[in-house]
Amino acid sequence: MARRPRVFAPGLLYHVIARGNHRQKTFLHEQDYQAYLERIAKYRRKHGVVIHAYCLMPNHVHLLLETTVEPLAKFMQGVQQSYTQYFNRVHNKVGHLFQGRYKAIVCEKEPYLFALIRYIHLNPVRAKLVRLPEQYPYSGHRVYLTGNATNILDPAGGLAWFGGRGAYQRFVRDGLAEGHQDEYYAVEDQRFLGTEGFGKQVQAEREDKPEQAAKRPLESALKALAASLKVEPAVLRSPDRGWRVSRLRTLAAYTLVRRCGYGVSEVAACLGRDAATISSLLSRIAGLMQTDLGTKKEATRLAKIVEI
Repeated sequence: MARRPRVFAPGLLYHVIARGNHRQKTFLHEQDYQAYLERIAKYRRKHGVVIHAYCLMPNHVHLLLETTVEPLAKFMQGVQQSYTQYFNRVHNKVGHLFQGRYKAIVCEKEPYLFALIRYIHLNPVRAKLVRLPEQYPYSGHRVYLTGNATNILDPAGGLAWFGGRGAYQRFVRDGLAEGHQDEYYAVEDQRFLGTEGFGKQVQAEREDKPEQAAKRPLESALKALAASLKVEPAVLRSPDRGWRVSRLRTLAAYTLVRRCGYGVSEVAACLGRDAATISSLLSRIAGLMQTDLGTKKEATRLAKIVEI
């Protein structure tokens, strides 16, 4: 069957699997794992990708990530090509390291986000590399257990969805007896994992969006938002990380990117942040809005102000 084209739209959740060519090992030494992780961090920042989970196995890679305005292909091309060049140089190899085209499954967040985070972080246990997931150094599981952000993964949003570190750890431990889950790979139309009709819905939203009207200048939009939030734009750009200012800054960023269509990179520059920081803020507030209707209404109100 012919390969179907990739599906891309801002905010999609992807389960990416990249396997070694002919099942060969893609990581031979500890420095190889570190080299790949360094590239994830580099290209995540460059392309505004949000990582929810990751696991580097000896001959394949699992990533659970969310895109913003740039296609997944740009991120993966940077990581895969750069690492292959490194691997061939260090180990005196030539040719392809990874097996053809990586698999990128678009996943429905509501039923699958939690389950996939657990499934990915339990890969080393299922493969009998370790007895407990926290014993494996090349996954995001330890980051969730500590609650401290790294240059790859900020667990704050995910832990808020789980209900804290203890709830996350219990959820993962409850899955220790699970084996391979075929349902995560037997996907609709080769590309979609979700409830019935999810794939068609994603494609319809992607293909049938009306042409957007011209947006007002970003600086003008930020001033309008700041006025509505009763702060000066300088406050939103300030280094202040207090709860109140952080909340207002996150609301402003979410409104500008997700509701009004400004690019992550341009909003990041306008607010004096990097794209990865803004992407992380967007991920956190998107999770919050699933349970906090007040925040959701506030974002809707702010979007209308910007559109005026």
